Amino acid sequence: NIELILITDGIGAMQYSTDVISLEKGDIIVVNSDIVHRPYSDIGLSYYYLIIDESFCNENGIDTRSFVFEKKLKSADITAKYIEIIKSMEEYREKQSPISVAKLRAAVLALVIELCTKFAFPAESDTAQTTASEGYVKRVLEYINEHFAEPLCLESLAKLCGITKYHLVREFKKHTGQTVFTYINSMRCRNAELCISKGMSVTEAAYASGFESLSYFSRTYKKKMGAPPSVKK
Repeated sequence: NIELILITDGIGAMQYSTDVISLEKGDIIVVNSDIVHRPYSDIGLSYYYLIIDESFCNENGIDTRSFVFEKKLKSADITAKYIEIIKSMEEYREKQSPISVAKLRAAVLALVIELCTKFAFPAESDTAQTTASEGYVKRVLEYINEHFAEPLCLESLAKLCGITKYHLVREFKKHTGQTVFTYINSMRCRNAELCISKGMSVTEAAYASGFESLSYFSRTYKKKMGAPPSVKK
């Protein structure tokens, strides 16, 4: 699949594999297949994102793996087609008729054709595939996302990929811009925030999110979230 991100407001950046791409209003980021990526901002960032399924492209005779798309672009035509997709999605939600489905599919296809025609170049067979290091990082990210509330250690995460923990630490930082445990703690803090909003006590939320020490949870939460954990009245 390929992903298209349209920045609608704010300023930020994106970790795009091993690159860092600046982001501002009007930018369109095209995430090529299997690329590890993460947008972030210190002041706030608003955006739409659209994931175009590979099978949809194949049905229409377009093999997206035969292209490498430009990572960042500004195009009035692409933006207009993106907005047309958003409008078609809204119409589909309201009516869900065969015509609204057809209009939505046509809008997406028009965008893909424009991308392939003006903002893509042929991919060599070796560059069209995920690199080994990106594959390792994606596997670890997926595992953390599903098991963040469980005890995690570098050795067990590295074992998932058949590599050493030192290799994992280096590749994870290169592709995400974060350490493994910075990412784990971010996941745990966001989950704790959600748990507290649903009525859990701070202690319950901490343990339910994978923290084993309340003092460490409080310090980490304040650092990540900008304020200490508390139950809102």
